[in-house]
Amino acid sequence: MGCYAVTALWEKVQTAAGKAPHARCVVLYYHAMPLRQRKRFARQMDILLRCAKPAHPELKAPLSPGLHAAVTFDDGYQSVVENALPELQKRNIPFAFFVVSHALGGPARWIPEGEAYRPDEGDNILSAEQLRGLPANLVVIGSHTMSHPQLPELPEEAAKQELTQSRALLEQVLQREIRLFSFPHGAFNSSLVKWCREAGYERVFSIEPVMALSDPHEYVTGRVWADADDWNLEFRLKVLGAYRWLPAAFEWKRKLLGALKKPSRNGSH
Repeated sequence: MGCYAVTALWEKVQTAAGKAPHARCVVLYYHAMPLRQRKRFARQMDILLRCAKPAHPELKAPLSPGLHAAVTFDDGYQSVVENALPELQKRNIPFAFFVVSHALGGPARWIPEGEAYRPDEGDNILSAEQLRGLPANLVVIGSHTMSHPQLPELPEEAAKQELTQSRALLEQVLQREIRLFSFPHGAFNSSLVKWCREAGYERVFSIEPVMALSDPHEYVTGRVWADADDWNLEFRLKVLGAYRWLPAAFEWKRKLLGALKKPSRNGSH
């Protein structure tokens, strides 16, 4: 709320000074969309339309002044096609669907037991036929690797295979170019970004909740996690970019913990 209040006040000052509002964009990311959440998701998309202009995740031109929001989904769950797609079609909101290529038609085997977030029983990854049937004018397909691993933990050759073979399979299924990629678990490093460029991706997506797409040539795009069970106020603040302070807070926490762990001059901890 504090972040939003400061931003809103600054924008009023800028407007009073005769300056046009800056172009800003938030990219949201979801996972599954079970039937029980459909009405809440529809309400969120209405909030999005009231607060911002829908942006295409494959944006290649500069944004117009004002606030924009883009929608993405990770993993490739069938429930997204069944429950989220119809609501997005009604509102003409484009979205990116990042698919784990070698799990098509099967379960999400990468989610460990006890994980806080789990899709509903039977909510498999969509099949190749379902993937081909998605409306290309609204849905852009991206890669989410072959098997959803922690990419930074893999040897270089295995990581490169996850990037290149997932793209190749999706292109074979869809008969069109795959240009977008999102990192599983949001885990990446500078080497992985370099290998994504080499693999031919035009834009990659992280899960850092920062403002995005200010530059149409931006390569690593941050996203804000969203869930249909978010409170309306919470979701509105996410769309408005009020969570962009989190990366700085995490960095301060990391530095503070690092300083506390340093041995003292006498060698004790």
